[in-house]
Amino acid sequence: MKFFHIYVIVLLTLSANEVLSGFCDHKKLSDGTQNRDGSCSNTIQGDIPSVKQMTSTFITSPRNEEVLEANKPFSVDILISHLETGHFSDPDKEYYTKPQSLNRNGVIEGHTHVTIQELLDNPFPPNAENFVFFEGVNGKAERGHLSVDVARKDGTPGLPAGRFRICTMSGSLSHQPLLMPIAKRGKKVYEYLFFIFFKKN
Repeated sequence: MKFFHIYVIVLLTLSANEVLSGFCDHKKLSDGTQNRDGSCSNTIQGDIPSVKQMTSTFITSPRNEEVLEANKPFSVDILISHLETGHFSDPDKEYYTKPQSLNRNGVIEGHTHVTIQELLDNPFPPNAENFVFFEGVNGKAERGHLSVDVARKDGTPGLPAGRFRICTMSGSLSHQPLLMPIAKRGKKVYEYLFFIFFKKN
């Protein structure tokens, strides 16, 4: 039986190598940097958790459609389950270079981000390249709670008057989207339909 198991493992390894070996031929390989023109990654997907350990996040503050004062400090508070936060590789050198990993309890090791986009007066989804705020939340959560202060690139606190969408975006150690064991499930990392209206001073 022992030799049978070894034989099966060897076959699976050879099959995986055969599938992956030519996939990135004649394509620009990912090299750990964030390539805006795209690239081909041969990093294996890694560990996938059980259905009992699927990640879920929820934005607790601001509340949906809450009215906040423009250009005033505010924080985004997150409650997250089944993600061991605080695992964050160098995004300039190790982007998408490591497989997803689990801790000893079978929970994904990774981190989350907060991104805010302005919603324009049109029926189209916002351009993913455009955002008014983006922050990697790299620290360890305290009982599932994380918080980030919102400020613009020039240091001005808060945001100007407008209508915005807040989302969480979680990733494993080297920033790839989290892999879940099944397709039919609730949302794991994105909290859409959070709108903030900023009233003018």
